[in-house]
Amino acid sequence: MKQLSTAAAPLLSNAVLHSPHPWWGTFCGLFSAVVYTVANGFLRAVTDSDPIWVSAMKALSTAACLAPWLVLSLRRGDGFPPVKIWLMIAASSLVGQLGGNISFQYALGQIGLALTVPLSLGGMIVGATVLSRLFLHERVSVASAIAVGILLMAIAVLSLGAEEARAMVLQKVSANHWQLTLGVTTACLSGVAYSVLNVVIRHAVQRGATLPATLMTVSMVGLIALGMLALRKIGVAGMLQTAQLDLVWMLAAGVCNAAAFVALTRCLQLTSVVYANVLNAAQAALAALAGVLVFNEPASVALTAGVGLTILGLTVLTRGKR
Repeated sequence: MKQLSTAAAPLLSNAVLHSPHPWWGTFCGLFSAVVYTVANGFLRAVTDSDPIWVSAMKALSTAACLAPWLVLSLRRGDGFPPVKIWLMIAASSLVGQLGGNISFQYALGQIGLALTVPLSLGGMIVGATVLSRLFLHERVSVASAIAVGILLMAIAVLSLGAEEARAMVLQKVSANHWQLTLGVTTACLSGVAYSVLNVVIRHAVQRGATLPATLMTVSMVGLIALGMLALRKIGVAGMLQTAQLDLVWMLAAGVCNAAAFVALTRCLQLTSVVYANVLNAAQAALAALAGVLVFNEPASVALTAGVGLTILGLTVLTRGKR
């Protein structure tokens, strides 16, 4: 991993030296992928609700989970980052919440879980690789480049193997084929939006921004922006009409999102953006497995091959990191 600047060097060195285990960054990245998969399952269950409202409720429970951590951090005297860094985090939060979460939730309702997750991850991996190279000047190692290629191939194979979801989508939008195109496009764009947020988070934590302050900023910006948009779109009446079980799934998705967000941010602090996002690509295989085991989607050769390629890509990456 290429260090960003002389000023950032002590931060990077201390982060690695004080890691509880040399593999701590890898564990955090894989843990976030597992918990994000659980959150995505909850989000899939509420695709009949307004995407903005779902994203706002998810941000609410995420902020509620992170608030005690922020209070403890402030009591320790950590404080908030400089205004310039804080504004950068806030701006990228709008990109991630509006361009990422809303687009992702909309795509779930149009093309299903098995297609949305791989497409979003593909956009995130490609976007993060380009942005981290251009703006963070991170060196992309040979192992990382090979792993990115393998995982993008895995994502493509898994997408082709989503036969059940593809048939459902084609039947659903037979009279409006543009919805299929829009669903695929928004899934990819959500990944690009997430990559912008990931790059800014890494930039911020390497310059002294604490994890509680960073993550709480992201959550609160999302809660305020999404809440205002939801109020304007569906109003109080629409919010009150939400089924209680749907509210439970939305809030549960936010709790899982908080845990996964913390783990991913810790991974971004300890590793490169490319490495963290490739680890997070394990979601593609996990989403495919969840489709088979939880949602009774049929297994296929493509699904098996995609899971195998994902494991291979992660193996190449972790060996290169070692």
